[in-house]
Amino acid sequence: MGSEPVRVPGARFLPIPADGDLEVGAESVAGFLGEVALLRGRHDAIAESTQRTRGLAEHREELVRRLWNLEVAALPARVIGGGVIVR
Repeated sequence: MGSEPVRVPGARFLPIPADGDLEVGAESVAGFLGEVALLRGRHDAIAESTQRTRGLAEHREELVRRLWNLEVAALPARVIGGGVIVR
């Protein structure tokens, strides 16, 4: 188990810094959604290589839930031409 955030090759926005918010401008929402999809496709490897306080299965489920939440927030933003703030 690592203690450092995992940066997946191709990831630009995530992981979110612990000490601040992530602001995704309207022009970057499509790229952000692509990155969420990229991470979702690699969630097993990410779950296995990141620090966790719970068991692996629960950690994996939490990761999937958080990625889904990011996607749910970003999809309407893309439709209306807005940005996203992740806290």
